[in-house]
Amino acid sequence: MALYWALPVVLISAVSYLVKGTIPYLAVFSVLVYGLLEEIGWRGFIYQEFKALKPLHNILLLSVLWFLWHLNFDFTPIQVSFFVILVLGSWGIGKVADTTGSLVAISAFHSPNNFFPGINAKSGAILAILLAVWVISLVVRKKNYQAAKR
Repeated sequence: MALYWALPVVLISAVSYLVKGTIPYLAVFSVLVYGLLEEIGWRGFIYQEFKALKPLHNILLLSVLWFLWHLNFDFTPIQVSFFVILVLGSWGIGKVADTTGSLVAISAFHSPNNFFPGINAKSGAILAILLAVWVISLVVRKKNYQAAKR
């Protein structure tokens, strides 16, 4: 919980306070809860239902549904690039789902995307820090798991 929810809240709140002088409590809360609720549906249910499919088919089908969920019905270059991002996101968040089995961890990877729809220097720095910490924690967790199996 602390690594996946508290750290993003602290980073986002601290940067917001330093830049704007306020902490966006409602925005932080709503993004974290919304990301969790979305991932209960996407990874907790749909991803699991598609597990019988080949991994590539699972990712592509989930990406198409996710694309339609975001009400993207046109295929402008921006929307096509968004679809590619969703395919990469479906693959990456699926890896987190398979590695951790934690909806909290999965929603942590999803929530910053909702909080930072556009990337700038501030949000890019926060995302880089969060991703670095999370990836390192996943690698350490995997090594510990493998060591415990021996």
